[in-house]
Amino acid sequence: MSNKTIRAGLIDALNQLMRLADGCSDPNQAFELNIKIRELFQKLDRVIVARLESNTPEFEQALVSLDELTKQATVALDDASKVAATIAKAAEAVGKIEKLVVGVAGILAIL
Repeated sequence: MSNKTIRAGLIDALNQLMRLADGCSDPNQAFELNIKIRELFQKLDRVIVARLESNTPEFEQALVSLDELTKQATVALDDASKVAATIAKAAEAVGKIEKLVVGVAGILAIL
């Protein structure tokens, strides 16, 4: 059951990041966004097969980070100057999720 919350957070963040990447006018930032999108898809792959403990600080931190990432990406859709901050927030979210899925091999190698 707890995996569903992380999955939903990942999917929401991925949807917003893909919208942002599609509308990004700077090709370098679009490239960086697409790298983060791929990394988050890898994490989603691992979260799907992992058994996550929802009562840990790492779980809560990952949820908060995903929520912040989704909000940041939404804001950046209207303000191109916030794309770099969104990329940094995505990197932070990737790190937080990685703490949850330690020892879980992914199904697909995306990168």
